[in-house]
Amino acid sequence: MSLQLRSLWFIPILVVTLLLSACGFQLRGELNVPVQLQTLVVSLSNHSQDFNRDLRIALAQAGIETIDAEPSANLYELKVNPLNTEDTVMARATDNDITQVQRRISATYFIRNETGKALWGPRTVSTSIMLNNQDAEQSIKAAYNAEQMQRVSRQLAEELVYDLNYAPF
Repeated sequence: MSLQLRSLWFIPILVVTLLLSACGFQLRGELNVPVQLQTLVVSLSNHSQDFNRDLRIALAQAGIETIDAEPSANLYELKVNPLNTEDTVMARATDNDITQVQRRISATYFIRNETGKALWGPRTVSTSIMLNNQDAEQSIKAAYNAEQMQRVSRQLAEELVYDLNYAPF
């Protein structure tokens, strides 16, 4: 009897597995950044200290060494332009106060050689976050938004590093 029950559970699991693989779903694997990008000069022109720190951490975790030097024939520059932020009002209260905002944050970056010529890019990575409680007191709203922006800057930095996998070097 228990053998029949086990085989009944096997069939739905098999069907779900086949459906997921048929639609192209796959887990993110290990980062395989090209060898030419294993050491980079990082040039950040953002005003977001959280993003700058999170990008350097994400690069280090991916095994990419960042150095302070001038780009050369074998040393490329990762140039990140200032972050762009767009807010979309998603909900309003009965008194017309904004209660929910969707914030989309994007970064455009290039891989450049020693002459400043873009070898790859511009590439844009983006992420979005839903900010609730926008009708709360100003101090509560500011603290909540700052915490959420720290979280999303880490996510954006990880997206940028993951996108480096597609560099055609």
